[in-house]
Formats: sequence, C-alpha cells, structure tokens
Amino acid sequence: MKVQAIRNGIVKILENILILLVIGLTLSVLWGVFTRFCLGHQASFTDELARILLVWVSMIGAALAFGLKAHLGVDFFINKLQPCARKILNVVVQLVTITLTVVIFLVGGISLALAQMGQQLPTMPWLSRGMVYAAIPVAGVFILMFTFENLIVILKTPAEKLGSQTQSEG
Repeated sequence: MKVQAIRNGIVKILENILILLVIGLTLSVLWGVFTRFCLGHQASFTDELARILLVWVSMIGAALAFGLKAHLGVDFFINKLQPCARKILNVVVQLVTITLTVVIFLVGGISLALAQMGQQLPTMPWLSRGMVYAAIPVAGVFILMFTFENLIVILKTPAEKLGSQTQSEG
C-alpha cells in the first residue's frame, strides 16, 4: 500500500505541475494577443514562452498519461490471445518501452539538453535553451518509473486475471 500511496502522490504532483504549465501557456498566449491588438506591439517574449511551455506540457502530459494508463493503446488484438500469450506480450511491450525510454528520453534527452545549455534564448536571455530540452529526460524518468511499475504488476498478476493495459480499452 505504501508504494501505491507514493505513486498516487507522484501522479497528483504531475497533475498540479501540468495545471500550472497550462495556466502559464494560456496566460502567455492571452498576453501576446492583448499586447498585439490592444497595445499595438506584441510583447517579445510571449511566442517563445508559449513554445517552451507547450514542450513542457507535452512531455509532462505524456508522463502523466503513462501514470494514469491513459496513453494510446490497441488492446483489441491482445485481448483475443490466450492469457499466457497475452501476459508474455504485455511483458515484451513493457521491456520495449523501458528500452526506448532509456535510449531516447534519458540518453538522448540528457545529451540534447546538455548540448544546448550554453545557448540562451533570444527573448529570454536568462533562460538556457537546454532548460527547454530538459523536459525530455524529466518526462523520461516518470515514464520509466511508471513502466517499471506496470511490469511488476504484470509479472505478479496471474495470466488469467490480467486485464487491459490502458484505461481506454479496459
């Protein structure tokens, strides 16, 4: 039960971060529109800030989707398999997800973020471009954590009792 409470806490934190990011994104776009049409000159930082926040919203949203099992999944064919084959396939899917997350999100994301740390953003020189790309490995950590949790649940659950791996299908 303690692990479930920690997981639920992490999901709640991600939800709150996502809410704040979406609020920031909305305010940035609204301020840009207001300054452009009402003041005659758009605030210089609004477009860039909106792009940055959109990247973070996308990455944190993807991680949250993994945590809520709300990501896209096509379980129709998997559910047609025998329980043992379904369990094996679910384990393979989790292992592939772990591999891709480590290679793309963690290794690739960290190297991309580090390579861009020295570059400043034109309209926000106090912010490094690497901080924009840092969203990739941050999301990767959460995706990896949720995928390991899914793998453990799949391995512990008897094949006959194993349901869908996404909320949309099951």
